[in-house]
Amino acid sequence: MLRKAALLYLIVWCVACSPSSDEIPTGAEEKEEEIQAFAAEAARVSTRILFYKDTEPPSSPGVLAINYGQPRWKSEYEEMFDELTKGKRWRFGNNFWTSLDTNVEISISGTVVSPGLYYLAIERSSEDQWYLLLLDPEIVRAEKLDAFYVDEVPPGVRVPLQWSRATEDAEMLTVRLVPDEDELSEASLDIQWGSHRLLAPVQVRF
Repeated sequence: MLRKAALLYLIVWCVACSPSSDEIPTGAEEKEEEIQAFAAEAARVSTRILFYKDTEPPSSPGVLAINYGQPRWKSEYEEMFDELTKGKRWRFGNNFWTSLDTNVEISISGTVVSPGLYYLAIERSSEDQWYLLLLDPEIVRAEKLDAFYVDEVPPGVRVPLQWSRATEDAEMLTVRLVPDEDELSEASLDIQWGSHRLLAPVQVRF
């Protein structure tokens, strides 16, 4: 799990401290770990494609949306980018899980995605292949895992992504679902952070 720094998605350092042996009274039983609470308020952004029919009343054949937190890019990330990404998996965004919610069947890079809710993560293999991971939220809920613990979740469905160098740096993580202007059922997934860009074709199956 990426615990060194917040690279592509602002990972928070966690340091667990335990008392030294001379701080524990002789004969005292090991104290059970106490539950603590962390509270935070954070903005979320959304990108979506809504398909609709101009009828009375209006109707929609489908909608898909990605909701995520926006970590800020820092120039120092560039120097350690390969070290922190190759062979690693990240939470994709910050704070709560980034999610894909679709009520219509779609395919991403040729991988069929059934209607439903998915938690998302990003992975870069040691062979330099990038993936979007579609995680089962039921598994995540059952294990009560925050996105910080993305490495503890089964990888789910791996969807290939194409990396390229962005023409302009994105100061904040920016995710866009972009519909094709000419073909209604075609779209693209466009992820940008700093000088890095990940792309995947999306096909909507009405």
